[in-house]
Amino acid sequence: MSIILFVDDETNILEGLRRRLHSIRPDWKLTFAQNAESAIAQADEMEPDVVISDMRMPGTDGAELLTVMQKKHPHTARIILSGFSEQEAILRTVGPAHQYLAKPCDDRLLLETIDNALDLRNLLTNPDLRALVGGIDTLASPPTTYSNLVRALEDPLVSNDTLTSIVSSDIALTAEVLKLTNSAYFAIRQNITSVSQAIRMIGIDTLKALALFTGLFRSYDGPKSDATRMMQLCQRSQQLGVLATLIAEQEKLDREIISVMAAIGMLSHTGSLILYAFRAREMTEVIKRVETEDIPIYVAEYEQFGAAHPEIGAYLLGLWGFPSAMVQTVAYHHRPQDTPHREMNALTTIYVAQHLAREVAVELRTGKAPESRIDLEYLDRLGKTDRLPAWRETALKVEQKYCELAK
Repeated sequence: MSIILFVDDETNILEGLRRRLHSIRPDWKLTFAQNAESAIAQADEMEPDVVISDMRMPGTDGAELLTVMQKKHPHTARIILSGFSEQEAILRTVGPAHQYLAKPCDDRLLLETIDNALDLRNLLTNPDLRALVGGIDTLASPPTTYSNLVRALEDPLVSNDTLTSIVSSDIALTAEVLKLTNSAYFAIRQNITSVSQAIRMIGIDTLKALALFTGLFRSYDGPKSDATRMMQLCQRSQQLGVLATLIAEQEKLDREIISVMAAIGMLSHTGSLILYAFRAREMTEVIKRVETEDIPIYVAEYEQFGAAHPEIGAYLLGLWGFPSAMVQTVAYHHRPQDTPHREMNALTTIYVAQHLAREVAVELRTGKAPESRIDLEYLDRLGKTDRLPAWRETALKVEQKYCELAK
């Protein structure tokens, strides 16, 4: 039975939640606390799966409570539910909280958020890895620039000037945004020097993913050799997103899918960042096995950790409230065969792109094409096997372009 802990100093709010949720979710064990001290005591006794806390409470407030929860119960999903709108207070919650829900919050959104948090346990079944992901100080919540963008985008009328101001305040993100717009889509003939114009071109989903990925990388302060490997991972992930976007356009997929492929490409290796940053020694052994035994990296990761970077990354993205479709795509981007679909979709696109990106990179480096690991039975099921040559040609062009940029 899932244990959900609600914390709020207003009795009426807790009683309202109790009345409404008991009948809707009889399979949940609902528990309630009117202050942080009571919540901590209950959590120590029953280990909640999810804690939802008000921000402004007498004594220990919601941000302080969730900081304690992060340290003592890192596997617990942590959500702030508050009407307290002062910017300084909100920014304090983005550290220990996985998600922020503003009051008034309708029951549908609240239930959906809790359901998604509970479903994530099926993605990452190893409790030690769940605790690792939930307890990492530098990765347990989204980076500040990303959080600022999300807050700004809550206003459907937010201006491009506001978004430009947020991006421009982050030097590293500004550089990545301009690099992406000037290097990725090589059909563009003029250089893009305006952050405002670049934002219009890459779209909101890609902008958020770029802010997130850049922030995660910058949070790492370990050995230089590992930092270099992580930088290469960032660059390859961006390239993967570009290739996936171009393939999606070739196949005339829905505009909604095309618009998120660059973001999915970058986010697909969020789990790899976690493993490189916090399990560096073990990842060194994983890489050695991949190189000497010629096995897929996700296989070596699973045998080493009990889970691989797709599940780990999807778990963290799910905690942060990314759309479930995007979370599922990240989770299965090495195993699309395990999901029931009969038409090419975002998952197919990122799966093909990652394999082709690897294959053409090896071929250009060694002069010899490696054996392909693409599941042809899967592509045949979708009626897309004959499209591989065209996709490979696109992958080659993208790889050549990025090689030119690296000189």
